[in-house]
Amino acid sequence: MTAPASAPRTPPTQRDWSWRSRHVRGLIYQVIALGVIGLALWFLAHNTLTNMRVRGIQSGFDFLTAPAGFDISEHLIPYESNDPYWMAFLVGVLNTLRVAIVGIVLTTILGTLLGIGRFSRNALVRGLCYAYVELFRNIPILLQLLMWYLFLIEALPTAGEAKSIMGLVYLGAGGLTYPVPVWGLGHGLAAVGALVGVALSYLWARSARLHF
Repeated sequence: MTAPASAPRTPPTQRDWSWRSRHVRGLIYQVIALGVIGLALWFLAHNTLTNMRVRGIQSGFDFLTAPAGFDISEHLIPYESNDPYWMAFLVGVLNTLRVAIVGIVLTTILGTLLGIGRFSRNALVRGLCYAYVELFRNIPILLQLLMWYLFLIEALPTAGEAKSIMGLVYLGAGGLTYPVPVWGLGHGLAAVGALVGVALSYLWARSARLHF
């Protein structure tokens, strides 16, 4: 048997590095564009630093160690107004992460329920889910944020004029305020007794069904 003849190898193409080469011209244009962008950035930085120096404004990150001078109502770590700016930034990052995690979980649950509702046999549920999806999918997220801000912050009364719901819950621009029970030993024993009572009732009902 004769070995199959191998295909002839094509010689490597020699790249033309002359000015007439499109590759060379494109490379030169890219270098020129990067140089122009670099000069523009240098000019802006130099002009900004010069104006800040004339006005007595310090540049750099030394301000991070200075006292922030403002309070943050919600914080996951201890924070006071005399803490440095870097602590305020850290509190803001943690608050952002908390809101993001809660939002991801809630939107995942909501999206799953809406997706299931789109295929529901109930015409009302299917129509509501379809209308919700088609309405909000075509509204930009920035417009939705503005809408909810105007509805939840601007439209609601101030904290001193919060609306009362049955004298127990107060709704205002500051949020939703409601009473929280203070649990003690008596409340815990009552809860345990209620659970034991429910369990005994279930066992008694099951035994009655088996015997009768």
